[in-house]
Amino acid sequence: GGGSAAEEGRGGQEGSGGAYPSAAELLEGALLRVAMEEGLPLALKVGAVRGANPALQAGGDGVEVSRLDWLRTLCAGYPSVKFLVTVLSAVNQHELCVLARKFGNLHVYGCWWFCNNPSIIETTTRMRLEMLGTAFTCQHSDARVLDQLVYKWAHSREAVTPVLAAQYRKLLEAGWPLSEADVERDVGLLFGGAYEEFLAK
Repeated sequence: GGGSAAEEGRGGQEGSGGAYPSAAELLEGALLRVAMEEGLPLALKVGAVRGANPALQAGGDGVEVSRLDWLRTLCAGYPSVKFLVTVLSAVNQHELCVLARKFGNLHVYGCWWFCNNPSIIETTTRMRLEMLGTAFTCQHSDARVLDQLVYKWAHSREAVTPVLAAQYRKLLEAGWPLSEADVERDVGLLFGGAYEEFLAK
């Protein structure tokens, strides 16, 4: 519709007038302004549905396919702001990669929550490598329970390893020389280095 980018991305919640600001008001009235003034990146996690099944209480959250046209508008409208974005629905992963190819101020990161399954990590990482090279962060440590970090990193490495191996095999078959230093560089980029380069540019 004719609303702002933030309004398009807030999941259909109604606007102002209540005790708390809407997502659109918070984003445009505070977060984007602070990000521009202080030169800070803005991290967005898209696609969660809070309380999808209220009977399950804290465990009742779900996932939805999100419209990402509002993100395109944000990236174009705020070129000085760096956006770090991860999406929860596997359906949105391809569009997010396309947006990251078009906007230098957008960095794709992580496989979180319902995407934090080895099969989804492997599929998503393969697509991101094919579309973005190593200019993304394949996983991040957003665990709310500290113990989750141990298994999350272990199974993420196991899921990413065959994806990288397949890419390197293609390079070798094409006659591209591959060194241990190349592998170390790529792994470093995928697990934090690309993020640091993105913030530094």
